[in-house]
Amino acid sequence: MRVFDDEEKSIISKIIDGAGYARNLINIIDSMNNLQGVRIGLNRQKQTGEFLFETVNNEPTDNEMSSSIQREKSLVELLITHVTLLRYLEKEELAFFFDPAGTSESEITFGMGATNRPYLTMAINDKSIVDLLLIYVHKEIRPSPLLRQLRNNNYLTDEEIKFNKQYYATWFTIIVSVVLGLYGIYNNQQNSKAQEKQFQTQLMENEKLSNIIASSINNNKTKPIDYKSDIKQVTDALSEISKEASSAVKNHTVEVKLIPQEKAVKK
Repeated sequence: MRVFDDEEKSIISKIIDGAGYARNLINIIDSMNNLQGVRIGLNRQKQTGEFLFETVNNEPTDNEMSSSIQREKSLVELLITHVTLLRYLEKEELAFFFDPAGTSESEITFGMGATNRPYLTMAINDKSIVDLLLIYVHKEIRPSPLLRQLRNNNYLTDEEIKFNKQYYATWFTIIVSVVLGLYGIYNNQQNSKAQEKQFQTQLMENEKLSNIIASSINNNKTKPIDYKSDIKQVTDALSEISKEASSAVKNHTVEVKLIPQEKAVKK
């Protein structure tokens, strides 16, 4: 699908919003006041076309000549825009064209120039423009439902609309991902700050507790435990055991049996 400029969109709106024979090339051009002070003449038999510019006198002045030359260029561009658009709409079946009855005259003149005033004639030298003008000059144009839908969709095709939706959805997903990523970074930073604050608070609490313990140790006046009595009891008990052992040794009789020695044998 081609891209339509503003002028072509305006022509399409004229086709859609018009009614009956108002939707034809002559009336569409005239309705836009593009042919003020000028007429266009076509000859089917000779396959020719020309512009008829109004003049004040039979002999045009230099200013009228210069103005007509400049305007002829813009009018040629105008006709090219109209006839090529109509050809495209017909080719793509966006509009339907048919000839009304009684439109077989060989000479056709249309425009908004006065017929009872002198005029300056300038030929339309581009034969392709003349041929297209002769084809569409009297045809009534009927817009297709697809053309109406195209305008309702702001001159975007279904494929383009689908692509745009996917394009916007993709960018929306990317933006949401970026926002969530930034939020995650911000949240982690806030958590880090909270954890650091909690850590510093715990250090202060630990320091206070250490100071309390150290102060308690320094201020502790409890007397040391006396283990002398317990040690004396253990020592006395060991002494009694030693005495009993010595007494048992003294009262025990030891019998010693002498083994007789054999006499030495003399050699």
